Amino acid sequence: MIDRDFLDRHYLNILIPNRDKILAGGTVDERLVDAVNDNRMSLVLLIRISPSVSENIVKSIEELKGIEPSMYYYPPEDFHITVMDILKGELYRKIPENLDSYAKAIKECSRQISPFTIEFDGLTASDGAVMVKGYYDNQLQIFRQMLRDSFKKNNLELQERYETVSSHISIARVKEKLSNPEGLLDYVSASHYFGKMQVENIELSFHNWYDTKKNLLENIKL
Repeated sequence: MIDRDFLDRHYLNILIPNRDKILAGGTVDERLVDAVNDNRMSLVLLIRISPSVSENIVKSIEELKGIEPSMYYYPPEDFHITVMDILKGELYRKIPENLDSYAKAIKECSRQISPFTIEFDGLTASDGAVMVKGYYDNQLQIFRQMLRDSFKKNNLELQERYETVSSHISIARVKEKLSNPEGLLDYVSASHYFGKMQVENIELSFHNWYDTKKNLLENIKL
């Protein structure tokens, strides 16, 4: 059972160990120089963000730009929550030939899950990124475990880097050394509320690391 206290600790455990690295300027992602043309492609199941929540995130991004203008900021069309990394990002990866088998397994699992709510409340940060904190109904974690079991049962490869428990939205990445890390930490640590959304469908997508290249393969209703 994943509850709010668990997720609070999870998001805090991202921020606290990275404070010194952030204060030292963060960890630069050199690939952001050409984010639009990044070719590390992956097969992923994701949730797109509702317009009302996205609008609030954009307002926060505009404030963040005043603190750290050099960061890479995600455009609203790239906002998403990763439900599961199925096939990890690899350079020039192709859409798998057995895509239909993956889609079938996901649809079978989705029919056993009801729509659920995610609440977006606050920010956290690693040494390389700023994220919106998401808090979800336990339906999402049940769904994730069903997928793992189904892929194993159907001999479908799963390259999940780790068992995902988060429902965060990455909104900014370190493109060059931070000029105002103290200001960034102060902003991240302050109270920010972005709203709630009802998740009624999920996307099976083939996209790159930053979601600047995306191919919607299946839109699956819960």
